[in-house]
Amino acid sequence: MGVWGTSIFSDDNACDVRDDYRRMIGDGLDGPQATDQLLRQWASLEGDPHLAATFWLALAVTQWKCGRLEDRVREKALCVIDDGSALHPWRGSHLERKRAAVLEAARNQLLLQQPPVRKIAKQFRTSCDWEHGELIAYRLLSGNFVVFQVVEFHRDAGGVAPICEIIDWQGSQIPRLSELEGLSMRKQISLVFKNRPTRHRNEARPQYRLMIGQASKREFPKDRVFQLNARLPIQHPPKPRNVANPTTVSLWRYLDRTLETCYGLR
Repeated sequence: MGVWGTSIFSDDNACDVRDDYRRMIGDGLDGPQATDQLLRQWASLEGDPHLAATFWLALAVTQWKCGRLEDRVREKALCVIDDGSALHPWRGSHLERKRAAVLEAARNQLLLQQPPVRKIAKQFRTSCDWEHGELIAYRLLSGNFVVFQVVEFHRDAGGVAPICEIIDWQGSQIPRLSELEGLSMRKQISLVFKNRPTRHRNEARPQYRLMIGQASKREFPKDRVFQLNARLPIQHPPKPRNVANPTTVSLWRYLDRTLETCYGLR
């Protein structure tokens, strides 16, 4: 988690509070129910004054903008402003005055009449019914086919997205399983090293993994994706969570561009 500025939402924790609250409202919880659920999720915040200040300020400003500011949340937010805990990390720095101005503006906002209740749309969540080791053919814009293998899944509040590797094969027709057996996975082109001498490029650790997400249901190109109903052993099993698993991320809408840029496929 990081802080990159003095504004209320220049903080990863504040952004998480805002996004989680909006998601809960979109899922059908009323304001107090969403607040109670957030309090359960952030149960440890009372032991960390800075985290508590971040939480109450982010929640109060988010609720105000949504027309759902609760008295208990406003009181907590005003308290962390008035007692100095929301300013403490900036004290003595060149940013203290700027942060103080941000807090004063937030205080004034929270004392104003809030806008009418805003409808919060239900957040789209991705889903995926593919399985580990499964092979998926994808038709490029050129008409050629490539084949993904599902090696893992990424799960978060936005849903489930497949993490794939790409078999080092390309053809004009969907392949038979026998054509793919024994082939290696295609390495990504290293954008950092591609313009350097070969001896330096060879020092780069190969990267294979590609996570494919989507921001809406309609962007999934169902007429270009074909489940082969076949599996192969996974060549590069996911590493433990405490070990880096370098993964390129792309939305379906940008996939052809990503495949060309990162894998040289078109």
